[in-house]
Amino acid sequence: MANRIDGPHVEETRARKALFEQYVTAGWSRVDGGPAEILQPYWGGDGASLAWGGASVPNSARVAERFGEGVGDGPLSDLVAQVVPDDARIHERLVTTARTSMADALDLLWTAAFLASPDSAKELAAASALTPSVAEPARAWLAEVGDDEEFTVRLCQALEDIEQGQEAGPGRESFGVGQVRAALQEGVVRIRETLADRTTSPVADRLRAELAPRITEFLGDVLTYYRLRPATGAGTGIGGKIEDVLREANAQRGPRDPFVLVAHSMGGNIVYDLLSGPLAAEDLTVDLLVTAGSQVAFFEELSLFSPHPPDVPGTAGLRLPMPAAVRRWLNVYDMNDLLSFRAEPVFEGVEDHSFRSGRLRAHSAYFLAPSFYARLGERLGPLRSGPQALAAEDGWR
Repeated sequence: MANRIDGPHVEETRARKALFEQYVTAGWSRVDGGPAEILQPYWGGDGASLAWGGASVPNSARVAERFGEGVGDGPLSDLVAQVVPDDARIHERLVTTARTSMADALDLLWTAAFLASPDSAKELAAASALTPSVAEPARAWLAEVGDDEEFTVRLCQALEDIEQGQEAGPGRESFGVGQVRAALQEGVVRIRETLADRTTSPVADRLRAELAPRITEFLGDVLTYYRLRPATGAGTGIGGKIEDVLREANAQRGPRDPFVLVAHSMGGNIVYDLLSGPLAAEDLTVDLLVTAGSQVAFFEELSLFSPHPPDVPGTAGLRLPMPAAVRRWLNVYDMNDLLSFRAEPVFEGVEDHSFRSGRLRAHSAYFLAPSFYARLGERLGPLRSGPQALAAEDGWR
């Protein structure tokens, strides 16, 4: 992940850790009895740094759109615009959305709560895991609630009933309904105050205002990485930092502890560059590589990693092999994410899966949606019995 030491990136990093612990590594321990280790390498300090603070990026549409009303919450603003019906009243955005899609309404509320209360990320992640248990009963009382605050009160009551009704089991922790209730109520406030009116400026201006910050950061990181990358491949600068963490993770694992590597966007390009370059000759095995919103195959088509053999590609449909260190590779892309690409047509053995977030800011949406972690956790299930238990499973959608 191209993490940065600033408010939004720090909040997202904390939310990611809590969601990984809830959906992916819950009940998963190392052979020595210790908890599964989650490492989130920081390399943002070596990424793009704009000398004039981004003054070259046009942003007049963003100022005009937010003048005098509402607040811009980045991913939340986009999600409101994508899932909330246009005719929804300001205090009934969740309720109106739920009448069309309960799943969209709950995803919206959890996202708002995570962003509004990052200190409660762990408790929120635990509570969000109960979403399937409350979604169906919620449809029965939906007609009885008049606004979003009532909706949230009834949802918290349902969560509390489930919490009290469940017996404590191994590794299970109470998430504390009071803390979750406060975070959800703050999330409702965020949803109410988030600006989602796309009629105040031309479509092109809005798209630039919404997408420019992350795209500018992404392009800057790509250019910075390749400007500092030695001709022999990754291994210094950003690549060196990631290389050190991969070696550390490999050194910490036991003989039956699986090594799962999850990479987003430019992170996928960096780990591929390392695994097919400096780390290719080392005793390192990645049991499962997951790339999400990444451009590895696209960059390989441009020969940005290393020159291709003369017969690849060709009319015979020849493909490149995966890095020898990788046992299985899942590549996840979103049709709404213009920075995500398929990998299966370029690499032998890669499994492409689509994930439909339905969001304009799809590139940053993967790791904010609990449903993404739930699906990832399902596919990592066999690894709980050790690397040899990993079996191919179909269907990410």
